[in-house]
Amino acid sequence: MEFVPPNFSADATALVIEDEEFLAGVREKMPNARIAFLSTENSDLCKKFGADFLKGDYTRNGLPTEPKIFDVIIAKDCLTFAPNFYITLLEINHLLKDSGFLLTEFFNVRFIKILEGLKRGEFPAKEKRFWAKWDVVKILDDAIYKEIRFLPGEKFPKENISAWENFGFDNFNDDLLVKTWLVKARRCEAEVAALKEIYTEEIRAELSRILHRIEYKIDVEENCESLRELCRRENIFQDYLSDFVDQVVVHKDAAEFIKNLF
Repeated sequence: MEFVPPNFSADATALVIEDEEFLAGVREKMPNARIAFLSTENSDLCKKFGADFLKGDYTRNGLPTEPKIFDVIIAKDCLTFAPNFYITLLEINHLLKDSGFLLTEFFNVRFIKILEGLKRGEFPAKEKRFWAKWDVVKILDDAIYKEIRFLPGEKFPKENISAWENFGFDNFNDDLLVKTWLVKARRCEAEVAALKEIYTEEIRAELSRILHRIEYKIDVEENCESLRELCRRENIFQDYLSDFVDQVVVHKDAAEFIKNLF
């Protein structure tokens, strides 16, 4: 729950998948949030922490299909045990709001105990999946996640790793000492998500269309006036417009031209 910022939005929504032990932490960090709990087994903790119970097996039946309904989704085992983890990650992405994020974890294939087991010819791959951090970054990037952050979960700082370092294994961020890594993956970059939260999708689409027409010199005077009118009508303030231009307009000279209109 360290990944969840304090004073979370009063109307936030959260989905916890399978692991009911997270309900207490979610309710503590998000006291006014609407929480849903998805599991194959009933949970007595749902009533205690005011969560809506959804019965189902996400590994077989998938997830709800309505888009952009959750601010936070906790799916601890989706990288480790889900039969088709890539499809699951895409479905979770579909459920997240633009400013939402996924919280999960994975077992570190570079953990010293795993390396020692590999040296002896042991690898428990049939029990669960193991990943390196760069593998997880690539998977989440392919599943259209942004701003991926890691925190160490279970860690063994007293292990002697000198032999493995001498053998050429990098211990960047104590990777050899971490059994599990915790992951936070945003649906959008924070800066982009902030831009999407203020105005409706229809307003942003109209703003983007006008900016692109100005950028590519299509009826420039007419579209400059349309831009001014849209900003007046929807109370689009200058700082927002400037940030939006930086995200949408490709050509620097066009971006400067648009900013100088105001």
